[in-house]
This record gives sequence, structure tokens and C-alpha cells, in this order.
Amino acid sequence: MRVLRFTMISALAIMLFTQCQKEPNFADSNLKAAKVPTGTYTVTVENVSTDYSFFEAGVVSIPDGESSAGPAFPGHSFTFSFHAGANHMLSFATMYGLSNDGFYAPDGGGISLYSGGSPVTGDITSQITLWDAGTQANQMPGPGNTHDGADTDDNVMTMMDVADGYDYGSVATNLKATLTHDGHSMFTLKIEVLGGATTAISPIAWVVHSGGMPIFEEGMKDYGMGLEPLAEMGDASMLGHYLKWNSGYVSPIAPVLWVLHDKKDYPIFTSGTPDYDMGLEKLAETGNPVPLYTSLMGDYVTGFQNLPVGGVMGEDEGPLFPGQKYMFEVTGHVGQSLSIASMLGASNDIFFSTGDEGIKLDNGMAEKDLTHFIELYDAGTEMNEYPGAQTSADVDEDGVVRMVDDGMPWPDPSKVIKVTIKKN
Repeated sequence: MRVLRFTMISALAIMLFTQCQKEPNFADSNLKAAKVPTGTYTVTVENVSTDYSFFEAGVVSIPDGESSAGPAFPGHSFTFSFHAGANHMLSFATMYGLSNDGFYAPDGGGISLYSGGSPVTGDITSQITLWDAGTQANQMPGPGNTHDGADTDDNVMTMMDVADGYDYGSVATNLKATLTHDGHSMFTLKIEVLGGATTAISPIAWVVHSGGMPIFEEGMKDYGMGLEPLAEMGDASMLGHYLKWNSGYVSPIAPVLWVLHDKKDYPIFTSGTPDYDMGLEKLAETGNPVPLYTSLMGDYVTGFQNLPVGGVMGEDEGPLFPGQKYMFEVTGHVGQSLSIASMLGASNDIFFSTGDEGIKLDNGMAEKDLTHFIELYDAGTEMNEYPGAQTSADVDEDGVVRMVDDGMPWPDPSKVIKVTIKKN
């Protein structure tokens, strides 16, 4: 899955942070010595989030209108809903029930869910293919199939390319798949087994992803992650568990802006009031801290860090991905407050912050974990979408800066970011 992770990371970096990657690094320059400094502190910001391979996944095992799990026979259907952003694809697999190891699925790369920024809807049956998992020798499909073919170790191929001489019917005469856009980032897919179909289909394992081939790759052997039991027995549980275990919100952390100030000053924002229009909107929506830094530098000791530890100046400036960290120094006196702000990647206007009052510097020498002070804030400048499912629908919010309160499943900040400080 390394290729998939690289693809996903590259796509997020390009989409979210191209502006801030082009800016120079001012982490330790342009500081205004407004007060007599009494100490230098090292601040470390780490991305501790899990590097998930996929975005969202699940299993649908109960046919529409039924009360228990089982196959969908002719005249019945499976329906499931999911979230997806502009860069996402949908992959799924369901057994051709009266075969040895045949399954229906899109090609290994999945179905694109947006076209030209607009959601794809309507009949997508033509994007589904009947595949052979290559794990069991084929026998005559149908009710008399004994399902006792010899085990094989062949590659995943289309049933057409296998050319075993058996009649499986066509996808179009067996199934109808209809994709509906429910608004914002929500989609629903309904797969109907047509009345004249030659087979039932099994429960479905599905996954939303940003590239790669999560379930299988044509011309390659089964990954061993659950496709075989699905294709041979209709058991989607193992594949579904694998896909769900490796799915989640993968968030870059944008370059970090910091500012030293008195407690009575709220230099970045005041909670419960609109954005000051000094650059927070740009930071929260694009990850670019430069406009806010420029606004603050005349009145405060301020800076930002955009070069991960180990990176090369002029080449590696950009956001933090899982496992990376920033380190920077701030110079001030005990009793001053330190505030930081950084965009939560793959969001519309959500950012990490220490709050409007910041955190007081103290004289202790031991390294301190400040993560419990970090919260997720909503800049109130753009309507939120499901976490990680950005689309091209930028809708102004005209709201106030506040802690995230929209009821969506945003990650606990401590699952994404870790912030520590140490007096040198």
C-alpha cells in the first residue's frame, strides 16, 4: 500500500498547500523585540495521526427490505451510503453467487465520483465488470454448481478474458447500479439484481479511496485480504474488516504560525466574534500563514515554521504528514502568552489553536506537553463539509470564530497533533 499512501499524500499536498509551499521560511526572522527577552524556548509540533490507506469503508449485508443478512436474489437489491470528496473513488466487490470464484466489481482503480468538480450520478452499471478471483477452478455456473473446484493460484482476470466457455449472462442483464448524490459530500449507491438475472449476489464490501487499487489489481494474484472468501463463499466480513481497519481521516498539518503577546491581547482571533480579516481566513482555508504573519509582525514577536525537521530549505517547505514534525524557537519573557494556529488539512476552514488567550510561558526547564491546550476551531468563513471530503463547493459562512460545534466527526486534536515546549 506504499504506492497508495504516496499517491494520496501527494494529491493532498498539491490540493491543499501549494500556496504556502512557495513561501520562504521566516520561522526565526523579523522578530520585533518589544519586550526584554528573558529566555528562549523550543517548540515542537508533530503530526501523530495514523497514516490510513483509505478514506471510508463498510459492508452492506442485509438486502433492502429484509431483516437479516444474506444474498440479494433476483428482484432484490443492496443499498449503501458513503461520503466522498472531489479526489475520491469508490471500489466494491460482491460475489456472483452461482459461480466458484466470480465477483462483480469496478476495475481495480474504482469509480470516479466527481467529474469536472460535479458529482457523478445516474446509472453506472457500465462501469461494473464480472471478474474471476483466480483462486478456484471454474465449474458450470448455476443452481447445480457443486462449488468444489480445485484450488488455483491464478491472477485476477475478467471472466471474459478467462474464456472458460460458460454462460454467466451479461452485467447489464443481471444488475443495475444507480448512484445518487444526496447533497454536500454524501452519495448513495443502489445495486439491483434484475428479475431475469442468472444469479444472486452476496453482501458487498466497499471502500472510498484516493487512488491505488484497494481490493485487487487486474493481472495480479489476490492480495490475501479477504477477496477469496468473498468470491468463493459470499463472505464479505474479512475484506470489509481489512478495508475498515485501514480507513480513516488522514490529515496533514499546515505550516504553524506563532505569536508572543500579553494575556490581554487576542492577536489571532477572539472566540465568538467574526474573523479580524487580518489573514486567519487564508490560514484556515488554504494553510497559508503568510498574510496573518505579515499583519502581526508590526506589533508582535511572531513567525511561522513551514520546514519539517530534516527537510531542505527551498525544496521541502510544506505541511506535516504523519510521522513528521516542525521545531522552532521563540524568545520572550516569563508570563508572556504563546499562541499558535495551523490549518487542519482536508477541511474547509478548521484550524488548530491554543485559543484566543494563548498559553503562558513559564520558567521551568523540563519539556512540557501542551497538547491538551490545543483545540479545533472553526474560522466561520466557509461552510463545513464532512471531515476529509472536500468538494469544490466553497460556500461563505459569515459566521464567528469558535470551537468546532457542527456535530460532524472531527478527530480529537490529540489524535492528530502533539505540541511540546522546552526552555533552553
